[in-house]
Amino acid sequence: MRILVPSRSSLLLLAFSGLIPQSPAVAAEESDPPLPSEIIVTAQRRSETLVSTPLAITAFQEADIVGRRLRDIKDLVTFTPGFSGNSEDSYIDGLAIRGIVSNDYGIGGDPSVGIFKDGVYQGRTGSVVTSLFDIERAEALRGPQGFLFGRNAISGAISVTTNKPEIGSSDAHVYLSYGEFDRIEAEAAFNLPLNGKLAGRVAFYGTSYDGWLDNAYTPDVDDRLMGGSKFAVRPSLRYQNGPLQVTLVGEYERRRLDGTPYRASNEDREVFDAIDDALGTRLVVRGSSGDIDSDLVNPRDDGTIYGAALQGDLDLTFATLTSISAYRTHRFFYSEDYDGTPLRIGNYTQRQRGSYASQELRIVSPGAGKLTWSAGVSAYRETVRARFTNEVDEDIVCRAGYGYTGCPELTADLYGAPYIPALDGILVDINDAKSINTGLSAYADANYWLLSKLQVGAGLRYTWDRKKFALDILPGASSLGNLWTFSYHTDGVIDAAKSWQGLTPRFFARYEANPNLSIYASLTRGYKAGGFGSFTVSAPAPIEDYSVVPDGTRPDDFAPETIWSKEIGVKANLFERRLSFDLTAFHYVYKNLQTVFFDTDTRTQQVINVGRVRGYGIEAAATIRPSRYFDIAGNVTYTHTKKSGDRECLASDCGGLLNPTWASSGVATARYPLAASEAYLSAEWSHQGLRRESFDWRGITRRPSATEVNLRFGYRTDAGVEAIVYVENLLDRVYFRGAENGGDLTPANVWGVSQPRSLGAALRWRFGS
Repeated sequence: MRILVPSRSSLLLLAFSGLIPQSPAVAAEESDPPLPSEIIVTAQRRSETLVSTPLAITAFQEADIVGRRLRDIKDLVTFTPGFSGNSEDSYIDGLAIRGIVSNDYGIGGDPSVGIFKDGVYQGRTGSVVTSLFDIERAEALRGPQGFLFGRNAISGAISVTTNKPEIGSSDAHVYLSYGEFDRIEAEAAFNLPLNGKLAGRVAFYGTSYDGWLDNAYTPDVDDRLMGGSKFAVRPSLRYQNGPLQVTLVGEYERRRLDGTPYRASNEDREVFDAIDDALGTRLVVRGSSGDIDSDLVNPRDDGTIYGAALQGDLDLTFATLTSISAYRTHRFFYSEDYDGTPLRIGNYTQRQRGSYASQELRIVSPGAGKLTWSAGVSAYRETVRARFTNEVDEDIVCRAGYGYTGCPELTADLYGAPYIPALDGILVDINDAKSINTGLSAYADANYWLLSKLQVGAGLRYTWDRKKFALDILPGASSLGNLWTFSYHTDGVIDAAKSWQGLTPRFFARYEANPNLSIYASLTRGYKAGGFGSFTVSAPAPIEDYSVVPDGTRPDDFAPETIWSKEIGVKANLFERRLSFDLTAFHYVYKNLQTVFFDTDTRTQQVINVGRVRGYGIEAAATIRPSRYFDIAGNVTYTHTKKSGDRECLASDCGGLLNPTWASSGVATARYPLAASEAYLSAEWSHQGLRRESFDWRGITRRPSATEVNLRFGYRTDAGVEAIVYVENLLDRVYFRGAENGGDLTPANVWGVSQPRSLGAALRWRFGS
């Protein structure tokens, strides 16, 4: 299906329409209701205005998150310039900031994007993606964040702050909604003062919805995919006594979702013809472009997450001393059919469990004064275990994979033994991995007003990481042995340990023309530790095919990444905050990018360092409030990346990262007062332009440009009651979250089809002091 999208010029016009200031007469006419208060952020560990923060940052207030129905952590990507790679699953390997992406779905590396909740690092795939509910604010930071958090974040970070108990206050809210695909959502939160020094709060969230994607493999069964359910609860306590404040937050979330469905491309004749010739069939993926044809009829994306965090803040007058202690644990199960065909070629499962404990101590000076500073230390220990399983039909392996007339001929040739079919005719490859990761870091920064309007700052972080990684590639239970995902096996567990260390400085200068206009420039180094591949080994001698690895074989490791990023930005609140804008230009040089590479010769999934990447771009965001009845907030992003120093690529556009060159998003809202109440109509748009899908793209599938528009009509009263009717994906566009390159016997494919146009309604109540 061809997707119609606006031109670049129309996106620019839409994002910045209305930026011409109104006449003084118009401004005076609209002066009675107050404009929204100035946005406060805490990205630099102290409260300060957004315009005075020398960082590329997008802030979401609670009203933004609720009003735009941002349901989980990754939904913030949609409305943040420079971010891309949102998908409706628990993986973050495709999440990118300015093109820099994690890209490793194994457990031996670290994410490039740091995600934090209440100052606590949330971890990796299976643990990090949680629901957004009862949120005070969220901050999305672009570019390396080497010293602002307890863990390095080489591409950027998302920091979420939940609502905490308020002492002496009783309030609550309840949100309910129902929409197409039987989507039911409910959220509630209650704040309870217990005495003059203690308060509690409890928040709940739950949702259930049906799928919208048909599987042509089961034409007579109503088994639409992309459905699921979530339930989460967050209890918290806060104690305050003079200068001491202690907050305890617990967390539980249960997610039961469908795994991401893939659709192979019928245009991949290289792979399809090879399969047809070997099997004597005519392989065709059935259904429309919005359907799939998969032999895996019940893909899963299930997770359970527990966590607790204890934060203590002590006001020392000259500074605030903070301690954050946290523990998180998770269980995760995922399954998908990544070949996207009705044949059993690539059915993948991942069973994972892990725990993460961290401790941070920091001291931060007050925000006022000629000199401000902060310092801290942090430590973590993570244990994660995973079992990876790949399944393939034995007959396909023998005939299409190895070119034999059948499995008896193959086993006789390779092993001199008779072929004994597996009970279900399925070859199963299994590898177990375990990683024990520890780390220590220390950081400090200082900001100084060199002149009355010129502030300079410098920060430095030292990081030490150690990984002890174990890998066990099990011998195949089939008489075919190990000859598909692995052409060898280990004799039990092999392991290795390695440590890395890095220094990440940051320097900036900020000119404050006035409290509402700021210009800054910064230079930052980013770092991410090395790691181990979950699917490859390093042997001291050539590995004999279809046998045990030689003595001395260890898990395969890869090197750390580093980046130098330069940034210049202008931030302003003009005309009494009727116009706010943020313009950022960046340039970076990235070395040793860690990326997953499928080697079709050895049929192994490797994590390798691919050399040097250069990127540059512009991120522009603006909000205009020409009157009390209308406002529009939007952004436009241009990002260009180019890599060099790794394997060759002949296609003209496969030399960069997986970022869209152009992207835009925003929301426009019109209001109409009705006595003490108000009716409103808001329109949201999000556009992701054409993007690359692989360093060595084969020229078959792409994730095309996509634009989605949502409409919301609401009515709210001053009594805290609000009713909303909404239409999401108004234009009913069919698009995909991503595409895969394919190769060997795996066809090129697309995955993550969009939800069709859907209607719904919601009711919200807020009450109390």
